[in-house]
Amino acid sequence: MGEIDKIRDGFLGAVKLAVHRHFLFPTNISSKCRVCSIERLEPTKVLTCNQCEFSLHEDCIEITSPSHHKHPLKLHERIIGYRRRDQCCLCRYKLLDMFYNCSRCMFEVCMACLKRPLLIYKTTSHKHPLSLMPIDSVSFTCDACGSVDNSSYPCTCLQCCFIIHRDCIDLPSVISINRHDHRISHVDILRPEEWICGVCHKIINNQYGAYSCSVCHYAVHSKCAIRDDVWDGKELDGIPEEEGDNKTEDITPFEVIDDKVIKHFSHEHILRFIYQDVLIRDENQRCYACVLPFYYDACYICTHCDFILHETCANLPRTKRHELHKNHFTLYPNPKPGEDLELSKSFFTCVACQRPSNGFRYESGNVKLDVRCATISDEFNHDSHLHSLFILSLFPRECSACDQMVYGSLSCVKLDFFLCFKCATLPKEVFNKNDKHPLYLRYSGYRYGNYWCEICEKPTDPRKWFYSCDKCCSTLHIDCVLGKSPYMRPGHSFLLCSREFQVVSNNHTSRPFCTICSLRCKDAFVLKSKDETDTSCLCSLKCLDSLVMSMQRIKL
Repeated sequence: MGEIDKIRDGFLGAVKLAVHRHFLFPTNISSKCRVCSIERLEPTKVLTCNQCEFSLHEDCIEITSPSHHKHPLKLHERIIGYRRRDQCCLCRYKLLDMFYNCSRCMFEVCMACLKRPLLIYKTTSHKHPLSLMPIDSVSFTCDACGSVDNSSYPCTCLQCCFIIHRDCIDLPSVISINRHDHRISHVDILRPEEWICGVCHKIINNQYGAYSCSVCHYAVHSKCAIRDDVWDGKELDGIPEEEGDNKTEDITPFEVIDDKVIKHFSHEHILRFIYQDVLIRDENQRCYACVLPFYYDACYICTHCDFILHETCANLPRTKRHELHKNHFTLYPNPKPGEDLELSKSFFTCVACQRPSNGFRYESGNVKLDVRCATISDEFNHDSHLHSLFILSLFPRECSACDQMVYGSLSCVKLDFFLCFKCATLPKEVFNKNDKHPLYLRYSGYRYGNYWCEICEKPTDPRKWFYSCDKCCSTLHIDCVLGKSPYMRPGHSFLLCSREFQVVSNNHTSRPFCTICSLRCKDAFVLKSKDETDTSCLCSLKCLDSLVMSMQRIKL
């Protein structure tokens, strides 16, 4: 009690403690202690408050509890701005007004845990009660997750020779993740064969707990399965599969009317299948879904209007999962000209590649993906790298192609190559009005030497990606070929401050000046006012955003 004696002020033996705002006075009168909640009958030194009903035993200010912690514990009050752990080290619940802490280490414990034995009776990971061992720096392999670390206290069952992290005792039994179409369940052990995690794509030790699929050969590390960017946080044990997963994958994107004739959900007319084996160099003829030009190959066309879909785009699923969001995505077609002219619904920016588009989109809440990025899922192969690429995490990485720092890139398992979605979705073959031959995407290190772009007449860095023509030996910058907004479909209309604009081809002999940046519009498409008396012309959506901001300032 030397600590208390130091702070006695000499006024009738009053004591001022940090756990109470008033002075406390020593007494031998028995009363219920605010800390241990016990009213002792035998003579006991008690500190009580004359202004309120607060009282506590002097021996409750500093205690020793070897079963809970090896150091002495002192009574502490939770104050505003206190930032150590803010939660009990044993039960993981938020600390209340008073708790015990150790001044020699980071151990903090609530009152409730000190009053009960360190036994955990009900857990989802084990059938027997578990004994919690509050010992730091104990390295062990957790039977539930298979990882080796000392960041969490071990819980043991001597009856089964079972040891588990304190954080793993309540792992969910059945969950659904954004990497797999089926539910996965937590199992104590996997079948004796090689398993690769479906999230991090590293080897799973089959002697420890993991999540596995009962329908197909698929497994995930326990820690990987419950990551915030993988799992939606819903426990599905006991919930019927249709209700728990909100399944709509069975909804087909089209109805077969006849041989090579379908009725797609996104269009009011029937579509007819054709296979175009002759090259069509018409930049205005673009797929309504991916907004890429239709040069040749299989597609579905409308016999009543200019609606056209690539065969692969016509078969896009109505709903799907994707690694960039933990909830289901739903496919939405873009409004047709005249149907919904609102600007916010006419264009969207893909969260993966950060490029604007007026094509089809996959949407989940405020997260929107264009169909090109949405098709990159699970294992992805790209000609620029020898190994398969995966979406391993959403941490920022530097793209190996464009050197831009991006979130949610495609990664090699060796973590020596990263590719952003903008580069991963670049068309491998394009056509440009400056060359009659096809242009092919070339990767860094293709050929070394001095190159010049045929469009802007500026140097082309061979260490960066570029387009080239094999027959003309010409090289072109990617941005010079595709432009600022390559995924804009011509003919699309939208309203901006009561004025109607339209995406039109920039194919005149004299290129117009942009109303915002005052430069000549070089891209294949421009945004032009449909009012013949209005000469406003915008070269890109970036200039459109500037126009919107300026109009908003005028209103203010």
